Amino acid sequence: MDVKTAERTLVLDAPQNVALLQMLRQKSYEAIYTVKSAVGLRVANGETMVSAANAEDLDALITLMGPDTLKNTIYLARYSLYPVLERRLGTLKPHCFLQYFAQQDALTPMTCSLDIRPVTLADAPFVQAHYGHGHGARLEYVEERIQKGPGYLALAENGSIAGFILTHTEGSMGMLEVLPPYRGMGIGPALEYRLAQELDRRGLYIYSNVLPDNTNSIRIHAKLGFTRCPDLVSWLDPMAQE
Repeated sequence: MDVKTAERTLVLDAPQNVALLQMLRQKSYEAIYTVKSAVGLRVANGETMVSAANAEDLDALITLMGPDTLKNTIYLARYSLYPVLERRLGTLKPHCFLQYFAQQDALTPMTCSLDIRPVTLADAPFVQAHYGHGHGARLEYVEERIQKGPGYLALAENGSIAGFILTHTEGSMGMLEVLPPYRGMGIGPALEYRLAQELDRRGLYIYSNVLPDNTNSIRIHAKLGFTRCPDLVSWLDPMAQE
């Protein structure tokens, strides 16, 4: 597996390819495929991640990887190239996101009046119950993300959890939630800035994926000084067979 070739290819557009770069840096991959400007990773649970600068190279990458490798969920770093995947693999169900990228020294420091501490396994049930109103993630996934880290929460004066933030498997910042009584106090930006500091300290990339209609998250990223990538990214699920 030629990690250096993959990295050299991906860093030519690091902001758009940051998810694949993060997986390489975390050593969270099982196989690497490269064809000219295209890079593919086979990761856990049979999922794959692919990127290419153009349709021709992505088409060649699909041939190299083979349809059996690409039969489960696929992360596509440039959603504009989705027609290539659809032509080769059939219709897939897209889950599209805006992608934000930053260098630590380019971010605007943010603080809040509450104490911020690392999240622990004891906090997992609370996080699971309140993230996405209890429908955002399985408890097992929350526990895994807490163990792998990093993640933080903000504590109110009475010791109650006011908000939290974790990282996803692909190393993106996410699962940011501020409970309703504590909104408007700058907790969200402060949590995101603290997590960005820790990612930078660990030598990891600072980035996040945001749903296009999540106006609050878009506002937070703009306030912190993140750069929005020009193309959407997408997780593509196989369509259910009749």
